[in-house]
Amino acid sequence: MQELLTGKKRLPGFNGEWELNRLDELGRWTGGMTPSMRNPDYWHSGTVSWISSGDVKSVRLVSTAFLISEYAVRQGATTLIPERSIIVVTRSGILRKYLPVAMNMVSMAINQDIKALMPNKHVLPDYLLHSLISNGDRILARCLKSGTTVESIEFPWLKMFTIPIPPIPEQTAIASILSDMDAEIAALEAKIAKARAIKQGMMQELLTGRIRLV
Repeated sequence: MQELLTGKKRLPGFNGEWELNRLDELGRWTGGMTPSMRNPDYWHSGTVSWISSGDVKSVRLVSTAFLISEYAVRQGATTLIPERSIIVVTRSGILRKYLPVAMNMVSMAINQDIKALMPNKHVLPDYLLHSLISNGDRILARCLKSGTTVESIEFPWLKMFTIPIPPIPEQTAIASILSDMDAEIAALEAKIAKARAIKQGMMQELLTGRIRLV
């Protein structure tokens, strides 16, 4: 990622200069809100995924722990963002360790601890996703507020953060390689999780005597 996303290593067939762009030049930012818990109509029979910082654990979000109603969206009680926006956690204790970044694969709402960047025509969402993940440590080093009880990102600094952007064809090629690697990692992690579940089941059987070794 470091080599490909900085232009230090170029894929065959690509040349030319890359441009250094601020994040606020690459799309439109928006923040979120939490619908009032005192209004059950905002939460009853929810059908709209609502992202909190705890949901941003995978690179591509397809579901969330909480759902809100379409009524909450119509009433402006939260912010609905289009699919393939870039989700950045900007307030959470997890920022002590790393910067959670993801892409929502369907239209979702976000809470007040999340910022979303809706990419413009100059950058591919997948390329931007990988670039922000790769730059997570640098973003925290430059944009993390000091002296706060809960770690948070200084939003104006985040918008001014710069990343190198190649032409669209090269963005496509780089994003394709990194997305294929993500898929392979996800498949391996699923195998590991399955193996751990099998092990846990076997431990229960062996350590309680339900299964005896021959």
